[in-house]
Amino acid sequence: MKYSRYNNYVGLSNGDVLGYNAFSRRFALLPHDIAQDLLNHTGAICQVSETFDSLVKAGFIIPDDKDEVSLLDKETIARDFDEGHAEVHVNPTLNCNFRCWYCYEEHQPKSEMSEEVFNSLQNYLLSVINSPIKSFHLGFFGGEPLLKFKKVCRPLIEWMASRCQEKDIDFSTNFTTNSYLLTQEMVDFLKQYNCCLQITLDGHREYHDKVRFPKVGIGSYDRILQNVVMASDAGIRVVLRINYTLDNIDSTLNIVDDLSAKKPEHPEKIMVDFQRVWQDKSNGGDEKVKETIGRCGQKLNDIGIGYSLPDLSNPRQSSCYGDKANYVCVNYNGDFFKCTARDFKPERRAGHLAPDGTLVWEPGRKEAWEKAKFSREVCRSCRIAPICLGGCRQRGLESPDDGSCPLGYDDARKDELILQRFEYQYLNT
Repeated sequence: MKYSRYNNYVGLSNGDVLGYNAFSRRFALLPHDIAQDLLNHTGAICQVSETFDSLVKAGFIIPDDKDEVSLLDKETIARDFDEGHAEVHVNPTLNCNFRCWYCYEEHQPKSEMSEEVFNSLQNYLLSVINSPIKSFHLGFFGGEPLLKFKKVCRPLIEWMASRCQEKDIDFSTNFTTNSYLLTQEMVDFLKQYNCCLQITLDGHREYHDKVRFPKVGIGSYDRILQNVVMASDAGIRVVLRINYTLDNIDSTLNIVDDLSAKKPEHPEKIMVDFQRVWQDKSNGGDEKVKETIGRCGQKLNDIGIGYSLPDLSNPRQSSCYGDKANYVCVNYNGDFFKCTARDFKPERRAGHLAPDGTLVWEPGRKEAWEKAKFSREVCRSCRIAPICLGGCRQRGLESPDDGSCPLGYDDARKDELILQRFEYQYLNT
């Protein structure tokens, strides 16, 4: 037997140690002396059979022939190169009815998908469903995709759903949308197609309406919140993304109160996703953020609405769609990309669609993308590697391989991530 390379030990205020094995995702509350034995690999712990057996069960002590790194490699390949599922996102336009200050995209007011690109896209989608897949997901991004709902989104959903039904392929769809243009007619249509909407709020009304508004300058908070409830009441899953900063974090409590006051018929259809605006991440205030989101989480649990935090995601269970081999995002002009968290400039594209639907990759892009994940020594030897796998492939492509953590984690941050998992799993339930 040997010690797992993914054992972690976080000291607690009472002198005990919180043990966490990142591979098994199991916790153990350890007396200080036992934690020291584990940390120093003294072997003294083997003399206490009950403790030894518990640590084996929790994955802290493993068989000599267990190669945890190789197992992570196999999991990554099996998950990201799964041939049974395919996913395509479409940008019908890069125009938007909002002008949010932090948006990373350059809006293009006259951008829309031509008939030629639409036909090329259909040819590509036909080639996808002619492969041996069991499920297919069609997403819409942008820009604001609802601007082109009638011209692009609705006909493409109807056409693709019908093709999938012919081949007995499970079909689903989603929109990343500000939802300002969402109507009851759209909801009645979308609820037939296993739809999910990702909708964003930027703090409570007084903050949100300064950031997210139509070009005419009218506030959008109340309309968006009402549309969240309208969609969820119809049985559509809604991910309500709350973009927060240190300035507006306190107001997120008021959002939860407003949701509660609207008494959604199906609160279980709503998932609140807290995301810090990336330009604000260097402003500190982590304790305030943690305390406030904890209070929000308790309120949400009380009304039956779930919530998530980005630091609690686990790429071993569900990696980003951009990490999947069977995924592309097709822009309105026929360029395709492997990530939607960047702007859609031509120099960033992975390639373009040929008229017959073939993906024409830029030279070297496909090979670089395939090698970009969990390949650095600093990641493969890291004690929390199973939590993040070094980040997504896009980050791997963009960050220098200089021996530093591509996510910027130091030891203190790694310990904090472990404590967050413990609190979320055991203290917020």
